[in-house]
Amino acid sequence: MKTLPLLVRLLGAVMYARAGAVEILDVNGHSIAVDAQTQVIVDDVPLSPGSPLPDKPGLRVEARYATVAAPRGVAAAATVVFSYAVRGPVTSTEPLRVLGQEVTVTADTRLTGVPGGAIANVALGDHLDVSGYVDANATLLASFVEYLPTPTVRWLLSGYVSAVNGDEASIGPQRVSLAGVAPIDCGGGVAAGQYVEIRADAIPGFGADSVLDSVTRLTCVTPMPVGTPGALGALTGLVGAVGGNSFTFGPYTVTYDATTEFRFGSADDLVEGAAVEVDGVFGDGGAFAAQGIQFDAPMIRLEGPVEPGDVQAGVDGTVTVLGNTVRRAAQLRDEDGIYASGIAQPRQVELRGYLDRLGHRWATRARLRGAPAPADARAGGPVESVARPLLSVLGLSLDATGATFEDPAGQAIDADTFFAGAVPGALVEQSGAWNGVDTLSGGVVALIAPLDPPPADAPRTLVVGTLRGGDALFANGFD
Repeated sequence: MKTLPLLVRLLGAVMYARAGAVEILDVNGHSIAVDAQTQVIVDDVPLSPGSPLPDKPGLRVEARYATVAAPRGVAAAATVVFSYAVRGPVTSTEPLRVLGQEVTVTADTRLTGVPGGAIANVALGDHLDVSGYVDANATLLASFVEYLPTPTVRWLLSGYVSAVNGDEASIGPQRVSLAGVAPIDCGGGVAAGQYVEIRADAIPGFGADSVLDSVTRLTCVTPMPVGTPGALGALTGLVGAVGGNSFTFGPYTVTYDATTEFRFGSADDLVEGAAVEVDGVFGDGGAFAAQGIQFDAPMIRLEGPVEPGDVQAGVDGTVTVLGNTVRRAAQLRDEDGIYASGIAQPRQVELRGYLDRLGHRWATRARLRGAPAPADARAGGPVESVARPLLSVLGLSLDATGATFEDPAGQAIDADTFFAGAVPGALVEQSGAWNGVDTLSGGVVALIAPLDPPPADAPRTLVVGTLRGGDALFANGFD
């Protein structure tokens, strides 16, 4: 199978790869070098030497080294690949779908050319380029969206095959005709569960019920780049199925243990659809031993009584619990249908999710937990302020008076140790009594993720992550 580059955010100014200069890119704290010998590919097309790299904040990229690269880029990357996940017409606006793939757009998504700068202004039939994390449930967490004022004639659809029926396959709700198509690297043929990249010609008047029958190429690919066993790598993507001290991550089974460092969340936040960066060592047969796991955004946890009127069901649904209104992300696992259908009577509801940069709450998991139990509520997220024994978290007041304290491993600690780590930005959680207004009290207060500095960079052969910026070094010295 061919390797599909997993995508990354591109942040910063225009960056150039030209003779005599080396571009140093900061990708999630990893220094990546691009020089005149680096092969640069943009949307499956090689970039001519000396051409500027894409100036599109939010676009995602994979950097691979032929040999281990030093942190400051002593060896330049062998390849740097910029990619998209889907390109084509908007087939639904509620929810937003492009070629049938539902797209989550948060405050962290970088928008280019979108009318009025708001995704709500996009209309049916408009054409978009979208880059982001592809989920197994036929959705996309967008890191980049570009509005195309002139409809593109070259469409792209990437995702997991959900079903095959004769000469027709489905990528989520999007039907794709396989008639006359010769699949590439798909073994005996296209099958459910395979990850495919589809190129197709534009079809006038294409809509939600249309069949994509203009396929020019269909390739089975791996949804994440494959690393060399024994080498270090840093990969970003969405968590798949979760097991005991492990989870699937594209083609990998990631394992973690007590030595694995977590940032912006904990092992308890590893739910399907969560966006994470995993640093560690490639093993044989798709094994990956995690040394560090960093969540793409601060994780939140809420559990408490919910009235039927607190639930607005539907594709743009919300649930209000403990005074927090939490939006439905397309990556939501809603096993009890709370966002889908609402609730008929007061219930205890548990939500897991994350905060975007504007503080919007997004749910990636929702569950019913029985009858309303205000004495058994829970709230967790980044500390906003501290006035011991009170902490402000998610707009709530967490009152630690009379509570017991735990460290990230769940071990008992004293109050002084807890408050030394519970600084603004650290993640904490309280399981206690809800007063029905704005305060939790008593119970257990836990330090989930201290505000630790990022780990020191280490040489890696494969890096996939968020590009934060870049600068140029010149062959004869520093500029």
